[in-house]
Amino acid sequence: MRVRRAVARTFASVVALVVACAASMTPAAPATAGVTERITDYRSEVTIQHDGTIEVHETIAYDFGAGAHHGINRDVPVRTDQSGKDGYDRVYRLDVVSVAASEGTPAQYTVEDDGDDERIKIGDPDVTITGAHVYDITYRVHGAMNAFGDHDELVWNAVGADWSVPIEQAGAVVHAPADIQRVLCTTGPYGSNFPCASAVFSGSEATFTQTDLAPYEAMTFTVAIPTGAVVPSPTPILEEQFDVASAFRVTPATGAISGALLALFAVIVGLLVWKFGRDRRYRGSAVDAAYGPGDATDGGATDVRAPLREAETPVEFEPPQQLRPGELGTLVDFEANPLDVTATIIDLAVRGYLKIEEVEKEWYQFTHDWKLTKLPKEGELRRYERTLYDGLFEDGDEVKLSDLKSKFAARMTKVREQLMDDAMSKGWFARKPGTVKVLYGIVGLLVVAAGIALTIVLAAETHAALLGVPVIIGGILLLIAARWMPHRTAKGYATLRHTLGFKRFIDESEKRRAEFAERTNLFSEYLPYAVVFGATQKWARAFAGLGDAPDTSSWYVSNHAFDYAVFSSAIDGFAVTSAGTLASSPASTGSSGFGGGGFSGGGGGGGGGGSW
Repeated sequence: MRVRRAVARTFASVVALVVACAASMTPAAPATAGVTERITDYRSEVTIQHDGTIEVHETIAYDFGAGAHHGINRDVPVRTDQSGKDGYDRVYRLDVVSVAASEGTPAQYTVEDDGDDERIKIGDPDVTITGAHVYDITYRVHGAMNAFGDHDELVWNAVGADWSVPIEQAGAVVHAPADIQRVLCTTGPYGSNFPCASAVFSGSEATFTQTDLAPYEAMTFTVAIPTGAVVPSPTPILEEQFDVASAFRVTPATGAISGALLALFAVIVGLLVWKFGRDRRYRGSAVDAAYGPGDATDGGATDVRAPLREAETPVEFEPPQQLRPGELGTLVDFEANPLDVTATIIDLAVRGYLKIEEVEKEWYQFTHDWKLTKLPKEGELRRYERTLYDGLFEDGDEVKLSDLKSKFAARMTKVREQLMDDAMSKGWFARKPGTVKVLYGIVGLLVVAAGIALTIVLAAETHAALLGVPVIIGGILLLIAARWMPHRTAKGYATLRHTLGFKRFIDESEKRRAEFAERTNLFSEYLPYAVVFGATQKWARAFAGLGDAPDTSSWYVSNHAFDYAVFSSAIDGFAVTSAGTLASSPASTGSSGFGGGGFSGGGGGGGGGGSW
């Protein structure tokens, strides 16, 4: 609104200058020549009350000309930055008392907020009028008077600088509660100080007149009355302007409360993780934790919360309960991820269900490729293994890994879901970890949203917006903590302890290489587990130098002579590539588009309006 006024006033000043120049070069013409819409007479009667409020009665004779309109808008400024105090706006509180009109003129009205103005919209939206009509508007204003050391003062825009039509005659009469001491009246575009045609006073009444006001020209009067004429002493109504620094002002109160709230949210999130995010374990010693009763369930009498730190797990030389690599991967990180699925492919190959064969890379290719061949082995596969196996060879008994790109994503999702279902059926988790993370994530987002809303409200209405920040941070902490909220049951924790013991065996394999010679095919058998544990290179180094290379040709065909380092790198490459390839989704299609007194207009009131 202030920008609009500034532009209009600048434009008016330029227009006035051009008109003045043109007037000096052309013969005089009647003021109303060629004008189809104008105010023929604008009269204001301003009464200063004993309590410091003012009552304004305006009579506006508006000529719409031949154009059909519903009525007029009277825009009265109720907020201005001319407060005399940096960082504050001056506010005028306005109450509309009455609106009347000449015979045949619709006088119904509404009062609307219009930025820094209050708009009195007069007229009937269902009726249009033309020609001359008279409007009588009465309103009361609080906060218009100013107090000085030797007098009280009213600076008022009898005609505001926002009228877009010319005004032929303008006048104002002021009634004061005591004898008027002195007066001043200025006119012209905003900021000018040309004297009005007349400014006289006698006793408690002053009269001001002006003729031929161009569009966006104002008439402003100043009236001084004795101190004490209004009681209490006038005090402008000031409201602090919005400023980010002031909205988030740090005071002893806001600082202390914000700090306390932040600590409270941190404690609440910590307690949630402590109470609900910790694994359960069988009651008793470390041995009891690993070998407790298999029928105990989460929250049962035979289990307790697991400690944050447990004694180091003893090394175990084989997978617990003959579990598959993808199952152990799901247990360890609460997620059936693509690496668990690709480790399952390698495990199926090792067990004789398929063969993996390196494809010779052409000179123009940047990535390696592998061919998967279905082998005629019969055997019972677990549900997720069967879905994976059938999905790989859905289109034939041979398939290149690259041919599955953007085609396998739905099957991959199904395999991962079944792998998680398998973990749930084993009783390892009280609830699906993904569901738990999502639920706490949603609660965290809701807390963040509530914190943002609270911060906005506090910033708009107070200087205590800082109090909303701890709520936002609390929500963010809950979002972060969501990853730690899933927990294992006592049975899942016991299986995890065995799994970590087996992982130690893989990780520390170089220390135990002498024992490996006693196990035929141990390298290939445990290789899928090394993939899941991220220890493929360690596992390969443990076998290097033991003598004869293992025979992997039944399940993996390489383009090079066997070498442990090269082979482990190839397996890692296959695992990583297949994880990305099988999880890739088809590319989506579509498009993106972006698509103070002393000068004219310097007092309270005024504003302007126009027809509608």
